[in-house]
Amino acid sequence: MPLSFAPYAPHRIFRSFRLLIGVGLCFTLLLVFRLGDQSDPGAPRFPPQQLPDFICPCNETKDDENYEPTAFASDEIFTESKALVLVESIYSRHSKIITQILNASKYPYKMEVFAKNLPLLTTLERGRFSTVIIESYHKYLNMPRWNRQILDKYCREYNATIVGILTSRPNDTFKRAKLKGSSLSIWQNQQATSFTFSPSSPIPYIARPSVPINNPAEEADWESAGYETVLEGEAGHRRGAAVIRDLGNDDGVRRILFGHNITSWVTRMAFLDSLRFATQGRFGFPLERWIQVDIDDIFVGAKGTRIVAEDVDALIEFQDWMRSEISNFTFMLGYSGSYFRNGNDDEDLGDEKLIENGAKFHWFCHMWRHNHAHDYNYTYLESVMSQNKQFAETMKLPVPFPYSISPQHAGVFPAHAPLYDAWKKIWNVSVTATEEYPHLRPPSDRRGFIHKGIKVLPRQTCGLYTHTQFFHTYPDGLAKLFANVYGGELFSSVLLNPISIFMTHQQNFAHDRLALWVFRNLVKFLKCHTRLKLRWADPITSADRYFAMFPQEVMPVWSHPCVDPRHKTILPPAFNCSNITLPNILIVGPQKTGSSALGNFLSLHPDVSSNVPVSDSFEELQFFGGHHYGNGLEWYIDKFSPSQFVFEKSATYFDNALAPRQVAALIPNTKIIVILYDPALRAYSWFQHMLAHRDPTAVEAQNLDVVLDATVGPMKKLRSRCVSGGRYVHHIDRWLDFFPASQLLFIDGENFKERPPEIMNKLILDLAMPAFDYRTVLRFSPSKGYWCTLTQGKTKCLGKSKGRHYAPMSDVLRQKLNGIFHADNLALQKLLQKWHIPQPAWLRAALDAQ
Repeated sequence: MPLSFAPYAPHRIFRSFRLLIGVGLCFTLLLVFRLGDQSDPGAPRFPPQQLPDFICPCNETKDDENYEPTAFASDEIFTESKALVLVESIYSRHSKIITQILNASKYPYKMEVFAKNLPLLTTLERGRFSTVIIESYHKYLNMPRWNRQILDKYCREYNATIVGILTSRPNDTFKRAKLKGSSLSIWQNQQATSFTFSPSSPIPYIARPSVPINNPAEEADWESAGYETVLEGEAGHRRGAAVIRDLGNDDGVRRILFGHNITSWVTRMAFLDSLRFATQGRFGFPLERWIQVDIDDIFVGAKGTRIVAEDVDALIEFQDWMRSEISNFTFMLGYSGSYFRNGNDDEDLGDEKLIENGAKFHWFCHMWRHNHAHDYNYTYLESVMSQNKQFAETMKLPVPFPYSISPQHAGVFPAHAPLYDAWKKIWNVSVTATEEYPHLRPPSDRRGFIHKGIKVLPRQTCGLYTHTQFFHTYPDGLAKLFANVYGGELFSSVLLNPISIFMTHQQNFAHDRLALWVFRNLVKFLKCHTRLKLRWADPITSADRYFAMFPQEVMPVWSHPCVDPRHKTILPPAFNCSNITLPNILIVGPQKTGSSALGNFLSLHPDVSSNVPVSDSFEELQFFGGHHYGNGLEWYIDKFSPSQFVFEKSATYFDNALAPRQVAALIPNTKIIVILYDPALRAYSWFQHMLAHRDPTAVEAQNLDVVLDATVGPMKKLRSRCVSGGRYVHHIDRWLDFFPASQLLFIDGENFKERPPEIMNKLILDLAMPAFDYRTVLRFSPSKGYWCTLTQGKTKCLGKSKGRHYAPMSDVLRQKLNGIFHADNLALQKLLQKWHIPQPAWLRAALDAQ
């Protein structure tokens, strides 16, 4: 009879590895004699404290080099690579875990709270979602019937698998219940003592099957035939499933169901493998994991905290052991030469022994005096880097790679140009790493970028800091250390990152040598419970590999430098946070909908200011998603002056794939204004715009009807440019991935064209601006055929390119365009109904015409 159990939790790690009695007691006795003996830098050192190493429950694990993962046929993939996540609340525990896993795995997703209406599930040609992740399977079972039918029908037709989590409920204790609409029964809160991944299931990929995972836990209990076990639990003589695969025998919908939650490391690993299987191999990474360990602050540290000669011997011995597990593994040592022989007598001997054995490691430049780069100009940085370089040459230290780490990561992000320039000049640095981009927390969001020709990789922490030198003083106790290695954040870092650059400090290799224990047991634990293939590569090769895998990260995403407290501490002194002005209103377009007029009219408000115009982009900044983004954050900030309300208008933002993420990173609280204009008229206007600008392809076609029939070449590209901006929900949905619906304001383009004073008065009300009557400053110009501004009794209209006159669109072309936009218009209608926004007259007319 199948069961469903949760594997052990990290806080029970003592019991799992027999450490609580066997180690805890003798360890406590040893601590009694060590208290107070480390405060004197000149005091003799005690031998390093030892902890038992992890022992795999299997005497011998398979090599797995010949393991062949499940192959997926490309002709069975009918969806985009994106997950739909349905949650009870975006603030719930599971929604946060799911978000962290998807972000770390860099898999696109759309998160929706269970509501009356489902999001749009399909595009014109494909399904939008490869899998549907359901935080609460009870919610799914009790969805309104029509929503459940729509979702199940989508999964059947587009070969999408549901991954559901069936959380326990307090009143269900030990009650057996049959799941609604299913042959599956469940018992709650059963007791299990061990778990194994099933070797017969095709789902385990990272997880190594058949290896016992021992620990008592309470879970649920499944009962059903026709289901495949993924993670199996054992309670006495009874075995059952913690995770099952529904083959779709009941209703044709394939599902992977978790009996309780995904808070433990084993169920999270099962969740990762389940998503890979559900997405037909598109989620996650190959099994190779590239691991680099940096030892920062060589020669740096207070007396009594640094490594001694015996520690160097232990470091070399451990590196040899690591090479037996990870081919060519070599520690990377970051040094600050000014502090050489700056410890006590034993530590000075340790420094000298490091130098004597320097050829056994790879070295990289830190800073001469551990300088924090953001505090200094280019001349000073050039000088201290030169001193550090001379030290390496004098001591004959091998510095084989153009790689460097800035102390405290200062100057890397937020970027300090003098640091990058000095690195290039003195060391020809091409790769660095930081834990601060875009922010330290959560680690799942860390990314890479390239700036001024230097590749910046994400760097990971391992739970060891400069003050963690003794087991008995580890913050929050040994249970936290064990949890970190055995399934916690350190273990997850390797699971979720194909390339991990770990930061340690030389102090972690002194005294109790915590770093040696941590990485030895991490490797043993990974090799026992996973199929991951651990590798080492130099940082230059790793950087090339990283950006080949994630080319979308080449351009940095600038965030507000004065919001993150950590970033504020490493800002250059000249950067004044009190004088930064950024827009709190963004008019994003799309093009040819009246966005120029809207910006022009909004600027008439006495409490509103806008950006300084830029000549090379039609006065628009076109910063987000455009070529000006590479100019950096200071370029953008310089374009605005202080005002209560500041807006920017760039009509290129709306359908730019990069803009939403970049806007959200820098100005997450801004209001986004979108103009909804008849997409058929917009497409026709865009084509006329291209004709007027003598675009060669438009001139060749002469008629939009010809362009719409194109399937290849420049004509197809022009067709896409004409049509794309009118696919409103397709682009709005991208903005909703980063902004709540409450920050988006929609303007009916036809109403704005016909009655701008009325629309502007409503807009400033929606924006909570002081009252201002636009009837006093706007006038209709019969000669121009559109509305203009009235200033000091004089009428001023936009330039010749605005309000251009051309032949009206034919009925045949109108019908053709309405057909092209029909599915998009239907989606827009549903979206507006969901948000209780009045439908534009043009939308009703276009849908009625079809």
